[in-house]
Amino acid sequence: MKFSFLFILLTLLFGQNVKCQKYTFDKDPIWIKPVEIPKNSTFEKHDIASGYYFTLVNYQVNLNEDAYYNREVINITSYSGITNASQLLITYDTSYQKLKIHHLFIWRKGEKLDRTKDLSFEIMNNEYSLQKGIYMGQITAYDNLNDIRKDDLIDFSYTLIGSNPIFDKEKYLNLPIESTNPLDLYSIRILYSKDKNYTCKCVDCDSVEYVNNIEDNNNVILINAKNVKPSKYEDNMPSWITPYKYFTLSSLKTWNDVNIWAQKVFALKQEPKLDIVFKEIFKGSETLDEKIDKIIDFVQDDIRYMGIESGIGSIKPFPPDQVVKQRFGDCKDKSLLLVSLLKKIGIKDAHLVLVNTNMQHELVKQLPSNEIFNHCIVTFNHNDSTYWVDPTIIQQGGNYKNLANYDYGKVLIIGGPSDSLPTMKIQSNKSGINIVDELTLKSFTDPGRLLIKSNRFGLEADSRRSLLDHYTSKDITKSVADELKLIYPTINSIDDLKVDDDIINNNVMTTYNYEIDGFWQDGDKKSDINNNTAGYWMFKFEPQTLYQYLSVSACVERKYDYLIDYPLNFEYKVIFNCPKEMIVYDKYKKIDNVAFTFEESIEQLSRTSFQIIYTYTTKVKSINTKDFVKVCEEKNKISKSLPLVIYFKK
Repeated sequence: MKFSFLFILLTLLFGQNVKCQKYTFDKDPIWIKPVEIPKNSTFEKHDIASGYYFTLVNYQVNLNEDAYYNREVINITSYSGITNASQLLITYDTSYQKLKIHHLFIWRKGEKLDRTKDLSFEIMNNEYSLQKGIYMGQITAYDNLNDIRKDDLIDFSYTLIGSNPIFDKEKYLNLPIESTNPLDLYSIRILYSKDKNYTCKCVDCDSVEYVNNIEDNNNVILINAKNVKPSKYEDNMPSWITPYKYFTLSSLKTWNDVNIWAQKVFALKQEPKLDIVFKEIFKGSETLDEKIDKIIDFVQDDIRYMGIESGIGSIKPFPPDQVVKQRFGDCKDKSLLLVSLLKKIGIKDAHLVLVNTNMQHELVKQLPSNEIFNHCIVTFNHNDSTYWVDPTIIQQGGNYKNLANYDYGKVLIIGGPSDSLPTMKIQSNKSGINIVDELTLKSFTDPGRLLIKSNRFGLEADSRRSLLDHYTSKDITKSVADELKLIYPTINSIDDLKVDDDIINNNVMTTYNYEIDGFWQDGDKKSDINNNTAGYWMFKFEPQTLYQYLSVSACVERKYDYLIDYPLNFEYKVIFNCPKEMIVYDKYKKIDNVAFTFEESIEQLSRTSFQIIYTYTTKVKSINTKDFVKVCEEKNKISKSLPLVIYFKK
């Protein structure tokens, strides 16, 4: 219901347009070159996932006409593949693209059946991100084919014409030459005027046929990959790794060219009128530092996140005064508003920053392009210091000097240094969790108490604050109790969740109170043949909270780096107040490697109590392949040593 009014508005604006959208039928474009379907395959049935694969993918691009031709021949190898293979889907942006359907042939036992006239696409809205505050403006043309059988070849082709005008006729392609399934033939053909000096490269293409020729005043690139094996993915792969061969092309030569384009796109036609904001948030006695903080809070919290990402709107921001009036905007809208407000209070050296949240520091390895960024933030300089702000993070704690930020690596600062991509050096990347569990067990048979206190800071505090704002305290208390049932047989909440949010220092502290029962097991009742626990009360404690970071995994050689949580500073303390006196021998161990530091200490506090303190601190974003096996083995060793069995003689 949160977006109900906006949904109605968007329906009025775009809904009728979707209904009248038409696709057309046409012959294959005259500029394409036909490609024959491979007659023989080197792949066996057990090589195929999902019961079907592409025996031919033919992708041809005419950059002179902004035309993108697709032909796919799907080979159905088993009955399980019929359902998915017989559904045709084409997603495109109707604000600048037109769809032309060419043919649908079914090849059955060597015979070609022309089913083109049977095609009847339903046009569906493609707004799966609307509840996240993003209107994409895309539609999907969908058809469920009739009479598709095992061993059929589905031969379908179409062309999309048009490119987003916001990119100012610049060209960019990034085409994978592998898939998650085998390919008999992947054929790519790209043509553009020979007077265009585009930059091209084919990455890891040693085994690929790659030809660059001049034909009829056009530069023509041909790429043919035969018997293409599936690209291999590994668990916990960093997002900046590209695990497949690919071809890329760009008309822009340098990052300076991209910066010049971005400055034009984000330039304001007139000075925004923002006095209404200052009247709302300032009282008149603020220092400059206080004004900066209030402006950031206003943009982050009072301007809700909502993006209309159709066509030009996917890149071009709304004017700041319009964003204030409508009280919503996406990352680029909020960033431009923040920069405008900062400049009006005298922070002249404030800039929008384009980032790629996936590629991060590896972005510099890509060809310069105005299509490669997916997020916008802000940087500004004040008193000889550089600060970074993400306007899309709501209810962020701290002040502008110590705001927690994600490290996006290489970035493009619009209007800033433009000959290269500078490295983002954030003011604070400290993020951590401190948890204290205190168990009070006065009897071996009666219920005990569990008090949990947690303190989160940095990005962890920002994340927890958002969670607490979204869910009720009862929901969160129940969720924590459900996790604790992995350790304690019976657990019931005996008090409401208490939250202490120190937003100035960006600390979120929570307190939970539970009653636990069935903690102790009677060793006399164990049914083992060799019952070594007879005459004892016992309990096996496992720090489940740690397992999400130190879970056991297969320590095998990897092709790609292994992603871990970073930055993370985690401390977990467990205090046991036991029913009887005991003797606990103090213990300390530490494991320090290239990826993390782990410490465990056991200490007796009194005659009836002791504590265990675990600390886990990560050092890097990912574990290098050459270090993985060793680090993994150390992690597994820690994980297997974590369970602790507590015995008391009856």
